[in-house]
Amino acid sequence: MRYLSLCCLILVLLIVPLGSQAQYKGDHIPGFFGMESGTQAPPGLYVGNIVWVYPTSTIKGNSGREINLPGSLTSTAELILLSVVTNYKLLGANLGASAAFPFIQNRIQLNSLNVNTGFAYTDMFVGASLGWHFKRADITAGYNLYIPTGRFSQGGTDNTGLGIWGNELTIGSTVYLDQKRLWNAAANFGLEFHTDKSGTNIQVGDLGTVEGGLGRTFYKKVSGPIPMIMNLGIAGYAQFKVTGDSGSDIPPALRGFKDRVFALGPEFNIYIPKPRLTFLARYEPEFGARVRTQGQTIVFSMVWVAKSLVKLPH
Repeated sequence: MRYLSLCCLILVLLIVPLGSQAQYKGDHIPGFFGMESGTQAPPGLYVGNIVWVYPTSTIKGNSGREINLPGSLTSTAELILLSVVTNYKLLGANLGASAAFPFIQNRIQLNSLNVNTGFAYTDMFVGASLGWHFKRADITAGYNLYIPTGRFSQGGTDNTGLGIWGNELTIGSTVYLDQKRLWNAAANFGLEFHTDKSGTNIQVGDLGTVEGGLGRTFYKKVSGPIPMIMNLGIAGYAQFKVTGDSGSDIPPALRGFKDRVFALGPEFNIYIPKPRLTFLARYEPEFGARVRTQGQTIVFSMVWVAKSLVKLPH
């Protein structure tokens, strides 16, 4: 009996780290993009506020089995986003730039529910983008730099940042399925590379993220030349490690795993021309997770067109 109890204890000690701590998080939090993710906004200066909420009580192992750990976790982030799309052309595309100033509570470092940090500044990013616009499709390409401005120390219990620099290359497209451009399908792919975690020999694996959706656009005439624009449809994402985590500070039994997760759910957004505001709500429950948490992604955002740079025809 004592031998059986010892075997069970060893099994628990092996399985729980493999399922809940084998994979380190990358900078790209999935769910911030959905419908029309392959379209660059019209030329202008934009100021946005994005709220992201991620409740979870589930961790999936490498075989897909749920690992029963006590408790639940809700991670919450709020971003102040500044972006500009210019009329300057590069390779025939409009050149744009953006910067996000994010705050987060309970930033998930590993795939574990043992997180309890207050609302604090986390890692920010700056980016550049190119946008092409054609009759039946839009194309975007970009680069994002993730800067470790959040608090991080190896072994710390109150880390709000990941302690890594991230470089991400993105490419996306929105395809219009009818001549009136009412139906659209979009996808954006990002490939993220990381430095070692600060003060460690832990290399977070390369991370791939696909975000997109299928939607229908509705127009409603209001006073003024620009109508009210509404989009309703389905948004989703897939995120996966292209290479496993590595480094001498990771126990050998925990190296080489590749996590993944999928999500799918409804999205609605509306542009109101008079105040020049866009409101968005998106809900994406996750499924098919491996070696990571599985939860629900909820996003709300408000974006204000501070100044339009669209050149009107003479």
